[in-house]
Amino acid sequence: MVKAVIFDFDLTLFNSSPVKSLMDTKQWSLVYKNIHLCSFYPYALKTLSLLNHYNIQTAIVSNAPSSYVKKILSFYNTDINIVICYHDVKNHKPSPEGIYKVLDKLCINSSEAIYVGDNDLDYKTACNANIDFFGVLWGKYSHPVKIIDYETFINSQEIQAVTIIPKRESREFRSGVPIKYK
Repeated sequence: MVKAVIFDFDLTLFNSSPVKSLMDTKQWSLVYKNIHLCSFYPYALKTLSLLNHYNIQTAIVSNAPSSYVKKILSFYNTDINIVICYHDVKNHKPSPEGIYKVLDKLCINSSEAIYVGDNDLDYKTACNANIDFFGVLWGKYSHPVKIIDYETFINSQEIQAVTIIPKRESREFRSGVPIKYK
């Protein structure tokens, strides 16, 4: 049974693409001034709320600075149980150190959590931590990954949906092309 869902932040939960070039060049003051151009992906906040409703712990492991992630979470009044960011670890993604910190803080093992991300770096991080990986629909992957669809997730009335992914057929993507997965 899944006891925790660990998310990447940027381009997984939060669409920061309008300020990506500013983030890449570490112009954080300009990022903060332009953050109003960004938003959470549709159904992402509802997904977090549903996980909390079912007492499933939520965490973020991100290579972004914690001050940035925490400011956004605070602004949107979003509860996440654990946030592990760039300055919280010595070894950054794809190192599993951030995921291991979450698992340790929650006192759970890797089989009791999943990691949700948007790219190959997130996939490698999950693999290095020996944790199941799910990609978001809009992510970019060079190999097949299981996909989590926030809208399907929140519209499901079954608790099995919370133990990730609904019983019905899941989808995998390779380079943006859907692949059937059973």
